[in-house]
Amino acid sequence: MKDILCYQFYPTSLPSVKYINQTCLTPQQPHIRRQTEEFILYYILDGCMYINEGERSHVLRPNEMLILDPHFEHYGSRPSSCTYFYVHFYCKALTECSLNAIQFKNNLIQSRLAALKTSECSIRSLPEEPVFLPKHLSLTLPGTSAECSGLLERIQASHYNRQEHFQLLTSLLFTELLLFFSRAMTDSFFYDETVLTSRSNRTISDILTFLQTEYHQKITGQMIEQKYGCNYDYVNRLFKKAVGHTIMDYLNRLRISRARQYLSIGGYSLTEIAEKCGFENIYYFSRVFKKYTGTAPGAYSKSRLISDSETEPLLQE
Repeated sequence: MKDILCYQFYPTSLPSVKYINQTCLTPQQPHIRRQTEEFILYYILDGCMYINEGERSHVLRPNEMLILDPHFEHYGSRPSSCTYFYVHFYCKALTECSLNAIQFKNNLIQSRLAALKTSECSIRSLPEEPVFLPKHLSLTLPGTSAECSGLLERIQASHYNRQEHFQLLTSLLFTELLLFFSRAMTDSFFYDETVLTSRSNRTISDILTFLQTEYHQKITGQMIEQKYGCNYDYVNRLFKKAVGHTIMDYLNRLRISRARQYLSIGGYSLTEIAEKCGFENIYYFSRVFKKYTGTAPGAYSKSRLISDSETEPLLQE
């Protein structure tokens, strides 16, 4: 399997957008020949673009993106007709890298699983690891092309709305777009049957995402079997091996994490919090809360902000 060409950057240094627009190429109009001092991101809406970057040849079709590097001259290899967004941007922290495909894909998959396991109460600062961006990516999952176009339109609107701090807002929105492409690349590894990701890893990822969003609902092993077409006992063993907890243990920890947030914010009764966090009644909520935190929910002050002690991990069994 070939190495994967991508970029990495550290989000502690924001990119700066020089300009952004949407334009068209006519069939008689090849892409101009030039070498810029900044990066260029293309996203194709319609048609096809044929473009060379140094000795590399690229063919871009609808819903595909490409980042052009300022170190190389680029030019249209043949006339084409297409509609596309382009963003010229600076980013000192963006560097090209060529990585072993197998190791890279496995690392991204494990990063996704690790992120899904993160408890909100444990978040204190931005992560220090780099973000990996695709050099060239096709958006194939449902809804991703519309989301991408919407982000580009927001970036364009921000860039030309010359109110105070517009450059900062534009940089933040563009960073969101880069993170979107980074996640889309990881998604492609999970759901592309031609790569190493096993069906069990995809199922675990789907279950984690489901629990994160639907934790307030009644969730049973039978529901998971029906939703994902799997044997619950088998996938539960795989889940524990990957995540470190069984599905229901993870769900309870997630619910208690949410409950601690509500208790710290204040303004909610224990009955309301129990209902918001997916517990059938206040008595079961109190019992589970004490099991995982070592104290009853009523002992929490409802008026204080999250303190250092409240950001400690949940108790281990």
